[in-house]
Amino acid sequence: MVKLLIIADDFTGALDTGIQFVNRGIATQVFTGKPERPAEIAAQTEVLVVDSETRPMTPESAYENVKEITAWAKSLNIEIIFKKTDSALRGNIGSELQAVSDGNREKTLYFLPGYPKMARLTINGFHYIKETLLEHSVFGQDPFEPVTQSYIPDIIRQESQMSLQCIGGDEPLSRISGNPSAVICDIRHQEDMEARVEELLERGQLKLIAGCAALADSLASKIPFHRNAPNQCRQTNGLFVACGSLNRITEQQLIYAQKNGFTRQHLTIEQKLQKGYYDTSAGKAFLQYILETCRKHPQMIVDSMGGEEAMEAYRKKYGISMPDVRRLIPEAHGQIADFLARNHMDITVLTTGGDTLMGYMKLIGCTQIRPVCEIEPGVVVSELENRGFLQQVISKSGGFGTEDVLVRIAEKITNFNK
Repeated sequence: MVKLLIIADDFTGALDTGIQFVNRGIATQVFTGKPERPAEIAAQTEVLVVDSETRPMTPESAYENVKEITAWAKSLNIEIIFKKTDSALRGNIGSELQAVSDGNREKTLYFLPGYPKMARLTINGFHYIKETLLEHSVFGQDPFEPVTQSYIPDIIRQESQMSLQCIGGDEPLSRISGNPSAVICDIRHQEDMEARVEELLERGQLKLIAGCAALADSLASKIPFHRNAPNQCRQTNGLFVACGSLNRITEQQLIYAQKNGFTRQHLTIEQKLQKGYYDTSAGKAFLQYILETCRKHPQMIVDSMGGEEAMEAYRKKYGISMPDVRRLIPEAHGQIADFLARNHMDITVLTTGGDTLMGYMKLIGCTQIRPVCEIEPGVVVSELENRGFLQQVISKSGGFGTEDVLVRIAEKITNFNK
């Protein structure tokens, strides 16, 4: 029986939140969208994760989508609804919190946005990335979703009319006045998260909650679930990195990996944006080239970074919209991952960027994925089925990880390094 529903706005977020429960042996399912039939939800499932795929939507569309999922959860009498938010507060934060709140007006939503292990802290209602105000961090210059404010109530109010209160890490919930729609809780340390979750449980107020993977970790440890032995990932003969992220943090990770044994291939403008490219003779030859390179070099990167001016000119010449760009680049990476699966390559596919893995799954018509384990903080190993072939995949947010994270993952996941 499902006790907890998690609504994530992208697929990477769905996985790095759901894995916190999988790590503790809690029966968890991850869906790309609301399950169409009740039979798709296993009887033993206690945590259900739904990717609403609302990150690139307009605030209005995101609101309607999340509200529909919330109403569906309420109809199933799911006790706790957890709106997963990005740890850098990208996306439609205000409209999606409003949607969850509107679906359950009798309850207050508690927002615990911090992720102390990743140095993402909330202090006096302001959000920080490694001691830098959010708006002045790398996320303030994000090419798709720049976050231009740091005070969380201001971020929420851009898309919402919710009544808000902020509460300090040392203040008890009894200090809250009136009946706010949402309470924003300071989080400086993981202990702040643990204490707040315990307080909500004791008061019987753990009903509507929002935050990132750090909150999921705390919920997984505090809520009484049935627990089994956790899963383990398997080693494969290689690691293929499909990099759809444009984040500067990811760029430094790619450079470091290339200096430490990885082969790297940049996608051309046509390989990224030409519709139907992979059905052409040039596209088929490129896929074969990638396959042969993977056979010779067990650690390979294919990325879509760089060439912004050329890409902009190509986009304008052929009338390609920015939403099309966000669809075509993940689809290009998906074509390559699909080709590796069709050739039964014993290789783990690591995707970076929230859209990349989803682009692949949409391409092959896959609506479910099985999280296996967390190999690094925020880096999730899963399995999916493609034409009967069981493929091991890894998802990583573009902004997560230290410079050497790809090298460390390769050391853990591949036989090549043993």
